[in-house]
Amino acid sequence: MSWDPKTMEILRLAQELIAIPSVSTAPQPRYDEIRRVARVLRAYFEWAGLHVEWLEPESATYPALLVFFPGQEEAPVMWLGHFDVVGPEPDDRQFQPRVEGDYLWGRGAADMKTVVATVAVWMKDALQAGPPYPPISVMLIGNEEEGETAPVGTREVLAWYQERYGTLPSFFIAGERTEETGTRPYGAICTESRGAVRITFRIQGRRGHSGLSQAHQDLTQRLFHLQQAIQALAQDMLTLDTEKGWYSQIRFPFVSVGEPGLFNITPSEGVMGLEIRPIPQDPLEDFLQALEDLALEHQVDMQVDSPAPGTQCDPENPYFQALLQALEDAWGQPPGLCKKLPASSVRFVPQGRSVIWGQSGLAPHAADERHYIPSILPYYQGLQAYARHLLHLTSPAQEQA
Repeated sequence: MSWDPKTMEILRLAQELIAIPSVSTAPQPRYDEIRRVARVLRAYFEWAGLHVEWLEPESATYPALLVFFPGQEEAPVMWLGHFDVVGPEPDDRQFQPRVEGDYLWGRGAADMKTVVATVAVWMKDALQAGPPYPPISVMLIGNEEEGETAPVGTREVLAWYQERYGTLPSFFIAGERTEETGTRPYGAICTESRGAVRITFRIQGRRGHSGLSQAHQDLTQRLFHLQQAIQALAQDMLTLDTEKGWYSQIRFPFVSVGEPGLFNITPSEGVMGLEIRPIPQDPLEDFLQALEDLALEHQVDMQVDSPAPGTQCDPENPYFQALLQALEDAWGQPPGLCKKLPASSVRFVPQGRSVIWGQSGLAPHAADERHYIPSILPYYQGLQAYARHLLHLTSPAQEQA
């Protein structure tokens, strides 16, 4: 199938990015490849003439990037994306991108290297068009898929940004896909999204003969009782009714006690993971405090990683209103509004200042991951229209008015 020249340009860059196996998740992260895709993006932006900040503190395994138009280091809008992916399924053939019909196939095609390529090409074109430049900056991180639990993710980049410029942007857009069927060209704007918290519970025992009368208490049973108590607590404090379509979620992704096949020795430690994805209507701090009390009661250690509540955009935010108007201008119809179940980087930004707006894709993290190509050009055109609206919104005459 033949595509327009702009879509073809974006597809070429997207395929170059997909071919780099920038896996950030266990059990086999590929840190060198994350760094390699970051270098490719940096080279592209700097070749285009854009200013790039390469952020990599000593504690980081790989970098994050901030990209600016000239004079727009303190732009009021920041677009958020990531260049890491989860592991391939079933093997590295998924890093061989291919176009078939309306779809670009490959790991990261839908999540989210195609939209990163779209924004990169749009920034290049906007710079080449000359001033005034759009008041938008771009943040790209390499650890979104592993939960941003290690440096350097959105939280650390924003801390650096605030220290450097003394402020934070007024509006954030995460470019994760927002058209989930893979059949429509227009991505909706998700004004609400769930947060994410990852918790590890550790319970201590003592190795010894399991058949003796003084054998240590069964750690498996203790973890099972803890799991039941957590489920009951969540039922009381969180919105878990899936029939309503907008709900918080808890799951226990792993439990580890003892060694398979070793029956007659009591284990010295048990570990259980808990993942919470709260909607913004459920107070996360109250639930975490209740979990701490529960852990104390059950005599287990509780370690919390990157707690972040759900997000909800202020409908009166002028930059959000400008996005609505811009997309209606570009597409000839109002954009749809939605709520995003998967968490994204916006959970780390100030409340009320963020949305998720992306393209169309199918099966992220799965063996048949693919991106719907007809959604690329409308997104590019939406960015163009948004830039015009932002320039009007932030012009001196508009500010005086």
